[in-house]
Amino acid sequence: MIAADSPPSSMRARRGPLIVAGLLLVIELMAIGLIFKHSISFNCLENWPPRACANASGTLVALYCMLAGLFLFSMLRPASLGILFSHAGDRIWPLGINLLGVLVALIPVSFLQDGAGTEVIVPAFVFWSLGMGLLLTGLALYLATHLRWHRFLKEYGLTLIPMLVAAAAAPTLAIQIRPLWHNLDAISQITFDAVAFVVRALGYQVDTPPGTKVIGSGDFYINVAPQCSGIEGFVLVTVFVSLYLLLFRADLRFPWALILFPAGLAASAAFNVLRIAILLIIGLEGNPELAVGGFHSHAGWLMFTLVALGIIALAQTFPAFQKAGSQSQTYGNAPQAQPAFLDDPIVAHILPFVVFMFSALLAQVFSNSPGVVYPLRVLAMAAALILFLQVYRRLSWHVDGVAFAAGLAIGIMWVVIPVPPSDAAPYGSLTGGLLLGWFVLRGIGTIVLVPVIEELFFRGYLENRLRLGTGAGWRVLAAVITAALFAALHDRWAEAFAAGLIFSWVMSRRGSVVDAILAHAAANALVYSVALITGNLAII
Repeated sequence: MIAADSPPSSMRARRGPLIVAGLLLVIELMAIGLIFKHSISFNCLENWPPRACANASGTLVALYCMLAGLFLFSMLRPASLGILFSHAGDRIWPLGINLLGVLVALIPVSFLQDGAGTEVIVPAFVFWSLGMGLLLTGLALYLATHLRWHRFLKEYGLTLIPMLVAAAAAPTLAIQIRPLWHNLDAISQITFDAVAFVVRALGYQVDTPPGTKVIGSGDFYINVAPQCSGIEGFVLVTVFVSLYLLLFRADLRFPWALILFPAGLAASAAFNVLRIAILLIIGLEGNPELAVGGFHSHAGWLMFTLVALGIIALAQTFPAFQKAGSQSQTYGNAPQAQPAFLDDPIVAHILPFVVFMFSALLAQVFSNSPGVVYPLRVLAMAAALILFLQVYRRLSWHVDGVAFAAGLAIGIMWVVIPVPPSDAAPYGSLTGGLLLGWFVLRGIGTIVLVPVIEELFFRGYLENRLRLGTGAGWRVLAAVITAALFAALHDRWAEAFAAGLIFSWVMSRRGSVVDAILAHAAANALVYSVALITGNLAII
């Protein structure tokens, strides 16, 4: 199938240089990873804090995912990269920059050794960052001049950059939600049982001690720990499919395109079972080091990323997922019109919520006291909303008495149900003007920004998308599902579920998401006021 935006033959990317650059990148990243993993006597967790080790490994994984995001973009919009890379390989000298980057990235090999301690953390990360920067810059300049890259980013940056940021954040997000695995024991057990079934079906006799997730025989056993469970695959599939649905929504047929979510999750789970089974068999066949190395290497991340891209590639080949006349089905006609990014209501409903969640993730990862940096999250959320003011001005802004009263009722419910005070203040050791500023920005975020962001996403976008029919049953089902997802974001999930249902009812009265925003803001204002008066910020 020929895409509508296929470039003329004179403006198509040269396959030879692209293949060379791709192979170089894969070989170099694999070599760097293997050298630091197996060729030096340095156990990261015994020398560095766990967070530093996680960041060192996660940076390489994030790079894999960013490259996958770029591949996704090229797969769906071939003309854009076709024009960019139409003169790829004309200059060889940038490969020297690439080689220099590899050498710089390997400099820490000379001083990373057991007992080196934390004093080498900063030099190691400096050399790694500089080396990776030179490595990628060399390949980028080999494929296109800096002027071509500038024109390309100027035209496509608002689409590509959010995609790359989300892709880079996906591994960190996956790691942060690993604790949820302990609450999903049924799924964990299914995965473990499936591995045992596959291995036994292939003729291997393995033991599975009761009450554990340990499997093996003889001298080789593996434990399917949470970090090997496959949650990473679920997150990567969800991120990439979400990016696909969001950025290329004009080409897709809804609600059929939503099938990609369960299909991708099922494929990710199946491939994870297959991966664990193969590695177990390798260990049983007398290669335990190879098996364990693969079990805990970046191979799993690469597999999950390929599964995500594979699901999207398959979606491109099935007409049922594509709108008639879309860029995936049109031969030579103009592509379907799509609103500008900053004037698109769908993006305006979703992107601020992404910033809200991503900022929470960064706070958890990079700060030992996430509450202290809440003002920075407020600035990020405010910036995301300001970008789409022209969209929000078109909403019917008004004050509705019923919505306001419903919000106060939710706030009263929230504060009446007792919550014990937290052991540590969320603002840490801040005092004086800094503490006052923290409270002001915490109030702005709680009363103004969060209600707008959450209601636009949950009630304004998600609930409407879930209404696949016009009957009352569809409206109730959409409200319940939305309230359940809304509750999942809150520690006080029961109260949040009830609040979500009320917000849905408020919105449905007059069909205005503004009423839900007003109710949410009123509830949060009451809760925040009581928290200030009582000093119990845990109720927020």
